[in-house]
Order: sequence, then C-alpha cells, then structure tokens
Amino acid sequence: MKLSRGGDLFERVARWADQHSPQTLFARALIILIVPMLLLQALSAWWFYSQRGDNVTNRLALILVRDLRTLISLRADFPDDEHKSWVVRHARADMLVFVAFHKGTVRAFKAPEYFDIVSREVQGALDADLRRPYYLDNNVGGEQLLIEIQITDSDVMEVLVPYVRLTFGSSFAYVLAQVGLALVLFGLAIWFMRRELVPIEHLGVAADALGKGRDVPDFAFAGGTREVRNAATAFQTMKIRLGRSLQQRTEMLAGVSHDLRTPLTRMKLSLALLAESPETKELGDDVRDMERMIEGYLAFARGEGDEEPIPSDLSEILQDVVSGARRDNADVVVETEGDMHVELRPVAMKRCLANLVSNALRHGTQVELRATRGRTSVEITVDDNGPGIPPDKYEDVFRPFLRLDESRNVDTGGVGLGLTIARDVARSHGGDVTLASAPLGGLRVVVRIPI
Repeated sequence: MKLSRGGDLFERVARWADQHSPQTLFARALIILIVPMLLLQALSAWWFYSQRGDNVTNRLALILVRDLRTLISLRADFPDDEHKSWVVRHARADMLVFVAFHKGTVRAFKAPEYFDIVSREVQGALDADLRRPYYLDNNVGGEQLLIEIQITDSDVMEVLVPYVRLTFGSSFAYVLAQVGLALVLFGLAIWFMRRELVPIEHLGVAADALGKGRDVPDFAFAGGTREVRNAATAFQTMKIRLGRSLQQRTEMLAGVSHDLRTPLTRMKLSLALLAESPETKELGDDVRDMERMIEGYLAFARGEGDEEPIPSDLSEILQDVVSGARRDNADVVVETEGDMHVELRPVAMKRCLANLVSNALRHGTQVELRATRGRTSVEITVDDNGPGIPPDKYEDVFRPFLRLDESRNVDTGGVGLGLTIARDVARSHGGDVTLASAPLGGLRVVVRIPI
C-alpha cells in the first residue's frame, strides 16, 4: 500500500512537471544540464563562504582581539597623554584601527542590529579572549564596526574597525570566476545541444514531409550520434519500402486492369453479335455493372499514383469540381475564405472532392462547398440536404466496399469506395476526412489538408 501511494505521488509530480516544463527537447535538455550545474555552483559557493570564509573571518577576529589587548596593555603601562597619542597614531598606521580614549562606562551590551558573519565572529572572539565589558555596534555605517571596551573602572577605549580588516579580499574574484565559468559552460552546453538536436529536427521535418506525401531526398548524419544515425537509416529504409510497396501495387493493378478488361471486351463483342433478347439485355447490364465496379476498384487502388505535390490553387480545383457537377444541372455552390494556394497533388485532390460532391448529389439535391484557410491547415466542408448517415455509422462508411444501401445496384449506391478514396487521398497529404451533421439537414464531410 505504501509503495502504491508513493508511485501515485511520483506520477502526479511527473505529470505536473510535464505540464509546467518546456515542451521542446532543446529546452528540456538544457534544463537537465544547467540545473545540476547551478546546484553544484550554489553548493560550492555555500561551502566556500560558510567554511573557508567563516574560518578566515574567525582568525582575523581573533587577531583583532589580540591587537586590542595589546593596545589595552600599552595604555595601562603608559597612561600619560604623550603615549596616548602615540598609541592612537600607531594603532591607525600599523593595526588599521581607529582608537579613542575617554572617561565613562560602556553602554549595556545588546545583540547586533542585524546579522552578519563579521560581527558574529568578532563577538565570539571578544567573549572567548577579551573577558572585559564591551559594547558592539555593526550599524554605524561607513563599512565599520564600533567596539567599546571598559579598560579601567572609569576609562573606555572606543575602536572603529573597518570591515576590510576582518574579511578576505578574494570574494569578488571568486564570484567573477564562478560567473565566468558558468557562462563558458552554458555556451558550450548550448552549442553541443544544438549540434546534436539539429539532426533530430531534420529527421522530424523529413518524417512530416513523408506523412504529407511530399518527396523526401536521401540524407545522412555523419556527425550525429549513433542513435540518430540509426534512426535516419531506419527512416530511409522505411521510405524505400513504402515506395516499393506502392510501385508493386501499381504494377499489379496495371496487370489486373489488362487481364479483366480483355475478357470483358470479348464478352461485350459476343453480346453485340447475339440476337437481342431479355437474357442478353440482362447479361449486358451485368457486364456494364462489372465495368463500373472494376473502374471503381482501380480508382481506389491507384490512390495518388506517381503524382508529385506542387503549389496549387485550391479555389481553381473547387471551381472545376463545381463546374463539372453543374453540367448535369446540379445545385452546387462554393465559397472560399483566405489564401487557397497550397502544396498538394491537384489531380488526386480533384478526384477526392469530385467523389464527395458526387456522393452528396446521389443522396441529395443541394450541395454547398466551403474552403477556409486556418493557421495550420485548410478545411473544406461539403454539406448536402440528403437523409444523412447515423452517427454510429460514421467510421463504418470509410471501410472499402461497404455500402449502407443493401442493394448491389451501382446506379443507386455506387460500389462503396467514394468516401474511402477521399480519405485515402486526404491522408496521403497528411490530413484526414471526418463526418458530421450538416446545417442543410444531411451529411457534412470535412476535409482537412495541412499547410
């Protein structure tokens, strides 16, 4: 139970980190490199100041207290004014402290107004080695520390100690060295990460282009890591196998087309030589149905063929499709919004849209086409006023040769390949075809093509 709770907590933390961390591999890799580096430098700085810094300040504080004891002894041994001036002068010149003597008593001891390492170490040294009443003030300004010491019952020695006397002077140089080293290391990390991630970015661009059906030239990453080179080799192998599979399918279909068309042609010639009768008429209808079905099968299997994507005006393709439908007195309207210049296979896309319009007109009397350019894709909607399709059948109708019309009459329901061909063409461009209810009351077909 404890392990399960720990695992759940870890998963929640991991999900939170994924949601709030950068989404790019480059940024995450930099974080992986930089965060440990920053932690290491922070720990080293803490150790430097808390260990070496404290030790040095402690030793300097002890030396200061010994100098103060020396000044107190000199004042006690030579109490006249002439030696008093001599002590003050040599304390300033040789010990770097500013001393003054006056009558009175020291103020009551209180803790320093704010915490700092220097005053803490001086206070500890005074408590350990001086054993006289004293007053300590670290808020006198001027980067100085004020110490008042009761040297006799009525005499007080007042000392101003510059902080430079109690600290080591390598702090700035240490910080500067740390910052400079960090900048150099960060620069090297960024340079190495960019060098290693550029091949991955190129591989991603190539995979995206292949998914959109565009030509992908051969590439190799001689300077990349072994894993990236292996991924590039696997991608090249996959591309070759896909091309070989498409080529084999096309060659096979060319043979099938030849083998099927030849006997059908002989059958049509034989029927033409026979006397007309109800039986020959039915057989002729069957032959024509077989021709239409074979044409549909071949159109589905051909897909986009060897056509290469080129910059095309989608509005012109839409107008051609609509013009073809209107020649049969169909009620079809088209609207476009935005720039319709897209890189695609114009013949395949025209076949896709023509199939969709043909399906819509087969089941309805009114069709509306609308193309809208978005930030990442062009969306084409085909609406009709037919009976529509039940939502639970939306995915089923994309299966090859499946027809909702139970009859096998190709004049009323086709061969069940119109939507399949449309989705095949859209996906070859890296897009997709989806279905929904149309405002006209029938079916809405949505074609999305990435830009």
